[in-house]
Amino acid sequence: MSAPEKSASLLTVRIGAELARSLAREARRRRKTKSELAREILTANLVGEGAPDPAAEARRQSLLVSHRRSEKETLAFLESAADVRGWK
Repeated sequence: MSAPEKSASLLTVRIGAELARSLAREARRRRKTKSELAREILTANLVGEGAPDPAAEARRQSLLVSHRRSEKETLAFLESAADVRGWK
């Protein structure tokens, strides 16, 4: 567990029962306290730390897959099987 910053402020938030269960479940899964997890989530979403850019992540995954032989075979099959008559 990491200690909060010395100049930290206290924030009290009222959440519903389902969200509280989800937070507790995720905190157990990550082996963190609920407060640590809530701080991480707030930081990632408000400050942007660790928040991946969806477009950049999609491109990264696309580039990884594009080098696979199976991907090239699949694309070749789709190109040969596709009916492109009437397409410009």
